[in-house]
Amino acid sequence: MRSVVRASGLVCVLLASGCSFLNTGATAGTPQPGAACTALSRLARDRTPTVQELVVVIDRSASTQDAESGGVPDWYTAIFGGRGVAQADGSISFGAEEKALIPSLPTPAVVKVGAFDGGRRVDWQGAPVYLPRMSGGESNRREFAGNAGACFRHLVGEAARSPAGKKGSNVMTAFQVGQRGSGTARRTLVVATDGLATTGCADLRTTAMRDSAHADRIIRSCAAQQAVPDLKGWEVRLPWVGSVGAGHPEPQEPHLEWLRRLWTGLCEKATGTADRCVVDSGIPPSSDEAEPAEEGAEDLTITFPSVERRPNPVQVERLPGDLLFATDSDQVSPEGLEALAAFAEKVTPKAPEWLEVIGHTDDQGDAAYNVDLSTRRAESVRQVLEEAGMTGIRVKGLGESLPEPGCRGTTAKDRQCNRRVEIKYKVRG
Repeated sequence: MRSVVRASGLVCVLLASGCSFLNTGATAGTPQPGAACTALSRLARDRTPTVQELVVVIDRSASTQDAESGGVPDWYTAIFGGRGVAQADGSISFGAEEKALIPSLPTPAVVKVGAFDGGRRVDWQGAPVYLPRMSGGESNRREFAGNAGACFRHLVGEAARSPAGKKGSNVMTAFQVGQRGSGTARRTLVVATDGLATTGCADLRTTAMRDSAHADRIIRSCAAQQAVPDLKGWEVRLPWVGSVGAGHPEPQEPHLEWLRRLWTGLCEKATGTADRCVVDSGIPPSSDEAEPAEEGAEDLTITFPSVERRPNPVQVERLPGDLLFATDSDQVSPEGLEALAAFAEKVTPKAPEWLEVIGHTDDQGDAAYNVDLSTRRAESVRQVLEEAGMTGIRVKGLGESLPEPGCRGTTAKDRQCNRRVEIKYKVRG
């Protein structure tokens, strides 16, 4: 799935001082990478509205790199293609149109490149690169296009090789590109990632990636947590989902299908429409000359269990009643609120099918009162969890009727053991 960005009918005006571009190479049109960006930064900007805004965000987590050498994929070739070449309509072609994702750019345009890991922000590679309207003589146009290609190659390479600051990858961070699209500019976000998020709302570390309904639950959970940025007006492209680096465990086709469903759904939530989302499982090219990434935070392990394995069983979280409530009270204590917040933070990313909160008391007092108290306590826990964004919660109060195994006596220790709240939940992969 590829997108070719074209512009026609543009009036081209040379904006460089003295009508020439800084050529930093040994021969005309062969600029040095870092200096190419400097050359572009010296160009003046006119008031012509930008016709293309392009944001490229690179996943620098270890799973995208060669496990042995640390080499990074050739993201520049995958995204743009080859060297920048000036076109008669004022656009810049990067060649390799059959393979590249963005083989050409119109001018004026603005391009922004960054990298992300398991943290909560994108690290941008310097300031945005502004490409003014292109015109002038053939030599100027050639140097301008050459500088653009060399600059983009430099920025993408620097982003890919930069050290990860946080373990894992948080793909939803890459969606946080700023304001929603407006005006007439075409806005495109390219996320170069394998899509194996191990942090954030789409945590896949304990997900078997076999149940499509579970992918849908994760999408709803991310939306409920308000973790999906507003990208209305943007085109979003994730063409390499599931494509891990050499030497890492590889997903099977059922896993890839599940991943595509997940990221397509999250993209649609962000853009508001399926028409602006491209999610695929292509393989980015490798390069024998690629420098390895700088050593940074370790990645978190993602496994791909057999699609034949049975779904995960119901899980139970037990919280001491004395931690959650004072004697005879159904008001959650400050310590209890902290414990429930920690539970919600741990379980919400798993997008459970359902939860059931069950209240229990000890054997002291009237049995009917104990059922009522345990029900009210379970209801209070449900309210706290719903405020934390969890849904589908049932409640039940069992009073003293179901003591814990091993705590069936009448000692103070037994009674403390039985005063508890259980939270049952089911997660399928």
